[in-house]
Amino acid sequence: MRMIAVASFAAILAAPLAAQAAAAQAPCLRPDMVKGWNVLDDNTLIVTDRMNQKFRLSLTGACHDLQFQTALAFKAFGGGNLSCLARNDSVLAPPPIGNAPAQRCLIMEIREYTAAMEN
Repeated sequence: MRMIAVASFAAILAAPLAAQAAAAQAPCLRPDMVKGWNVLDDNTLIVTDRMNQKFRLSLTGACHDLQFQTALAFKAFGGGNLSCLARNDSVLAPPPIGNAPAQRCLIMEIREYTAAMEN
C-alpha cells in the first residue's frame, strides 16, 4: 500500500514538470515580440521576433493582398501581449485608406521556421 502511494505521489509531481518541459521546448511567438514578417502568400507568413527566431504561420480567413500591407497586428485570443500566439488567434491587416474594418485572418498553425523550409 505504501509503495502505491509513493508511486502515485511521484507521478503527480512529475506531470507538471513534464508539461513545463514540453512548453519550454514549444516555440512561443508573443505579439509584443514581433519584429517583422515576410509574406509567402495570402495564407502563409514568415514572422521574425526580436530574438531573431522565425515562425511559419498558416492563415485562413478574409486576408487578401497581404504583400501590400505595411502594418499587421497580432492578437492573442486568450490574453494580452504576453501570451503565446496559438491556433485561432488573429492577424489583423488594416485597410490602406478609409474607415473600413481591418481584414482578420485566423492562425491555423504556428511552426518554428527552419532552414530546411527555405528550400
